[in-house]
Amino acid sequence: MTTPTSASSPFRRPAAMTARRPEDLIAAAPVVLGFWPERSVVLMTFGARHPFHARIDIPPDAACDIGVCRDLERTLLEPAVRHGATHVIVLYFTDEPTAAEAVHRSLRRACRRSGLVLLTALLAEATHYRDLEHPDPAARSHRRPYDVTAHPFVVDAIVSGRLAHRSRDDLVASLDTDPAAAAAVAEALVAGRFADEGMPTSGRAIRDAGEWVLALVRRLIAAGDLPGDGDLARLLWVVQATRVRDAAWSHLGRHNAEDHVRLWTDAVRRAPEPLVAAPAA
Repeated sequence: MTTPTSASSPFRRPAAMTARRPEDLIAAAPVVLGFWPERSVVLMTFGARHPFHARIDIPPDAACDIGVCRDLERTLLEPAVRHGATHVIVLYFTDEPTAAEAVHRSLRRACRRSGLVLLTALLAEATHYRDLEHPDPAARSHRRPYDVTAHPFVVDAIVSGRLAHRSRDDLVASLDTDPAAAAAVAEALVAGRFADEGMPTSGRAIRDAGEWVLALVRRLIAAGDLPGDGDLARLLWVVQATRVRDAAWSHLGRHNAEDHVRLWTDAVRRAPEPLVAAPAA
């Protein structure tokens, strides 16, 4: 999930993360998510052609019934199976261990039914963690201290700008619309008369728009730049067409993923409300 360093990138690429201890897995979670998980189940998948990591809220203890656990199973594991994952790791970040244990019992059974190998599962409270899959059942209740604030994974992510958010709420706030920037792009939309042309729908229009979008994205990524108001206005208008948006994303790869995140995050923050959906997809 990491890539070589690119001299043109404004970000330093992360070194590959190799987890050898439980603390390494706990430290890896905020790095792959981009924020420090709280009250969360974090699923890491392995074995698929395109492995992915997912997060979902842990339900409160009082609401952790069979139906809620089944919904959580489907939300996390069905995509893992669909994408061809063979092995998973589950991390629970919570100060309600009873709820995490109930969820884990449900997920463990669901992994077996789905044919997924559960490599390990850790329950991480604020200062201690437990190994819920320890070979010795008696050891699963043993709380071990941990502190990953200075862990090499975390330090590298902070220094390189990949871990800038203390919580998921902070991450969501980073995508809030910038009203002044959105107003400037809205003016550029009117000035460019893009609505008069309509969205690209014919084969030729889609091809022309796709070629323009791909050229723009390549240029911006190579230079480490962000689009001006005029280019962003046109980009937001034409990527409403799914096939044009696919052309923009065809340039996305592991070697430039962070640059694309920067580009599309900026697009979301500057997009007028009616045009937010496509860049945020």
